[in-house]
Amino acid sequence: MRRVAFAFTAALIACVPAQAGDVGWLGRELFVPSAHFDAKTAPPAPDYSKQNAWAALAGTKDASDVAPQGDAPIDPAKAPADVFFIYPTSYFSGRHWNAEISDAATNAKTDRGSLRNQASAFNGCCAVYAPRYRQMTFGGFLEPSDDSKQAMGLAYSDVKHAFVYYLAHYNRGRPFIIASHSQGSRHAKMLVQEMIDGTPQMKHFVAAYIVGNWLDEDWFKSLKTVKVCESAEQTGCVVTWSSLAGDADAQEQRYEFVSRSGLPAADAEHKYVCTNPLTWTTADVLAPASDDIGGWVYGGGDAPRAIDPHLVSMRCDDGALFVSRPGDWLYRARMLPGGNYHGYDYQLAYMNIRENASARVKAFLRLHPD
Repeated sequence: MRRVAFAFTAALIACVPAQAGDVGWLGRELFVPSAHFDAKTAPPAPDYSKQNAWAALAGTKDASDVAPQGDAPIDPAKAPADVFFIYPTSYFSGRHWNAEISDAATNAKTDRGSLRNQASAFNGCCAVYAPRYRQMTFGGFLEPSDDSKQAMGLAYSDVKHAFVYYLAHYNRGRPFIIASHSQGSRHAKMLVQEMIDGTPQMKHFVAAYIVGNWLDEDWFKSLKTVKVCESAEQTGCVVTWSSLAGDADAQEQRYEFVSRSGLPAADAEHKYVCTNPLTWTTADVLAPASDDIGGWVYGGGDAPRAIDPHLVSMRCDDGALFVSRPGDWLYRARMLPGGNYHGYDYQLAYMNIRENASARVKAFLRLHPD
């Protein structure tokens, strides 16, 4: 019961609009570190030559190896491509600005949550690689500051180093997908911008699924070679969405996003991009629930659940992905205030994502047979 209350408090604080940067006593006490960020006292940097620095690693048994009933992961040794997955925030503590990668409780949250329910969507086509990194604490999103900026910079430096190590020691010229959620998507955005766009890695880059993080059109315009995906088999491009209930206010959600990101309020007025994972276009067209191959969550049992076909309809509008109300409470239990389905961005169209990742890899291989 204590765990449920703690999680609810975290979600509630995260979604209450900021008032002049004041998140209140409870938020500060629980999640915002009292000391300033200090790189000298940060947790030790991960050694990506060690297995324990990876949450998912091809050829090892880990939480990303699960699949819905009736489905199965591909043998990583036979996978034609890789996915480099960057998980979302799972460190909820005011003790430190960044998590230690050896923190067992944080790792368990990561593995049971994001790896099972998000990263696993790609194991039908790809060998899955997910680095553990010194993620910024949840509290850093409650009160943006120079401290949180430095904490995010430290987290990104780990992701970047992991990607460099992955390219040199695991990928070795194979096609790859970048996939991410929430905090992980902030790092993925930087990774695509710095390490892929306009670089030799473009010839190996299948696509990026940068989910649960608002991306505006100006960012795409700033890129040299990476584009917005406009079709199901386009490659060298990015898909992105943030899921909201049909009656939610997308503009209000964006004001909250830029506030928590420490960005100018005017950024909320930018035009944002939304990909509909039922159609794989950015068009403002309603995709009926019959187009949803299946939502999926692992569930609380020892064995994975079956898929839930035709779960929700989806429509891109005003830069957001509006979804109908899923009938199964498993897709609503962790819904955030304001009609925000952030915690289910992958799960609501899990099988469509799974199918699309395979389709993009096949399309990439047709275009690059060598």
